[in-house]
Amino acid sequence: MRKIFLVAAVTGFLMPGLLAFEAQAATAITWEALNDTPAAQFDDPYAALSIQELRSLGTVLRLRQQLSGTGVAAGERTELQKQLNSEEAKLAAAGVRTDWLLEQREAIGLQRAKAALEGNPALDGKDVAITGYVIPVLNSDGVSMGGYLVPEFGMCSHVPAPDPNQMIHYKLPAEWQADQIYQAVLLKGRLELAVTRQAINLLDGQVEMISAYDMAVSEIHPLEESGRSLKDRIFRFFKPGN
Repeated sequence: MRKIFLVAAVTGFLMPGLLAFEAQAATAITWEALNDTPAAQFDDPYAALSIQELRSLGTVLRLRQQLSGTGVAAGERTELQKQLNSEEAKLAAAGVRTDWLLEQREAIGLQRAKAALEGNPALDGKDVAITGYVIPVLNSDGVSMGGYLVPEFGMCSHVPAPDPNQMIHYKLPAEWQADQIYQAVLLKGRLELAVTRQAINLLDGQVEMISAYDMAVSEIHPLEESGRSLKDRIFRFFKPGN
């Protein structure tokens, strides 16, 4: 009887808070909302370059570094210099400020890294709802109590991982088994700004997952994608021992 009374008392104490949390409306957000707008707004001179110009700029940097070395034979040095002159001439004809851009690469790289890592402070501690694709993380018993939510199917496997502020590390209150990796879901829960870093094994081998967000999930809803059945999936959920 005393145990029953204690359970009832504890339940009565905790239940109002639990119901209040569940009753809070989750704000539906897009992946774009996860970006920190001020950090993303900077003058990036590389953004105006075409793919060909970026490649040519990279070639110029590589050739200059080779020519500055001491282990290049005379005949090879002549050929490398011809290639360098050709690339520099193409960039000059396109109006590209090669020397200035190469001087700016470290500073621009730091700004890009900050823009990719900084999350939106307005969402810190908010209850949100967002759709995406799950990458479950299994423990040694093959149980998933969380993982990563990404905005596009296949990310981190055959295509690069998204920026840290475009990935959510989610934690579940109870075990939930996805049908396969990259299952489409709707997640609801409390979002927090918290950088996490973890190496996991995916289809292409080990991948380092860096996320700018943590989510304590209160609800998870699998979604049906039109035109894509389970048999159509390229990526399957590989469990330990399979």
